[in-house]
Amino acid sequence: DVVNVYERRAPKLTAEQLQLAKAASGDGSVWLFSSSEAVANLVGNSALANADWTRARAIATHPRIVQTVQAAGWGTIAPSRPALLDILQAWRSIESNLP
Repeated sequence: DVVNVYERRAPKLTAEQLQLAKAASGDGSVWLFSSSEAVANLVGNSALANADWTRARAIATHPRIVQTVQAAGWGTIAPSRPALLDILQAWRSIESNLP
């Protein structure tokens, strides 16, 4: 017997989800990335090809993910360990640096 319990693939976003992602590219939302692949799937989505991420804000839970988010053009990136208290601290640091 074979049972698939884990599969890696890009999500198929609905029109509503794509609209939310476009809005969140510059509306003050804070993205949380725990995977470089997630960043690549998001920015590689053809419906988001023209999205401007320069005003987007993100928390990234690993140095490689920070690099991927930077390369994708995010304007603000806070590195964090992948633990809840550390993520909250990173989020607070982003919020406290608002103009």
